[in-house]
This record gives sequence, structure tokens and C-alpha cells, in this order.
Amino acid sequence: MESAHSQTNSHPRPNYVGIFIWLIAITAAEVAVGYTPHDVVPKLVTYPILLVMAIVKALLVALYFMHLRYDSRWFTLILAVALPLGVLFVLAMVLGFARLGS
Repeated sequence: MESAHSQTNSHPRPNYVGIFIWLIAITAAEVAVGYTPHDVVPKLVTYPILLVMAIVKALLVALYFMHLRYDSRWFTLILAVALPLGVLFVLAMVLGFARLGS
């Protein structure tokens, strides 16, 4: 007789502890890059590195902790459309307020 709590999902259960350790490691790398003097690593290199690490962390959180990796593709599509629009909105607001300040 099968248990009432048997797993009916076809996807494997993600390793949340492993993902959490990756997030900690990337955060430690971000702190290390942030404290690196700009005469060693110029700002032109530092900021893109930090941006890429932040994007990787956001993707890990969205895919595993928000369950987008194993959820319906519609949720991923909604996020993929809404996220760039949100970034454009924030960019427009920042540029607009920067213009007001000058």
C-alpha cells in the first residue's frame, strides 16, 4: 500500500543547502572584490564583476528558492517580461531624479 505522502512530482528535490552554500560563497567573493583597492583592480573591472555575481545570485534564488526551475514555464515567462520592464522603470526614475538635482 502506497503512502498518502508519496512524492508525485517528476522532478528531483533540489539541494537547498548546496544552493545556500553557493550563495554564501558568491557573497564572500563579492565582499572580497568590494574591498579590493581600485589601484589593484580598476572600477571599470570591479563593477561588472560585482554585477555578474549579483545576477548569478538572483538567478539561483529565483530558480531554486522561488521554484521557477521546476514550476510552470508561464511563471518564468512572466518574470522574464516583467523584470526588464522593472529595470527600465527604475533606470528612468534614477535618471529623472538625477536631472532634477542638477
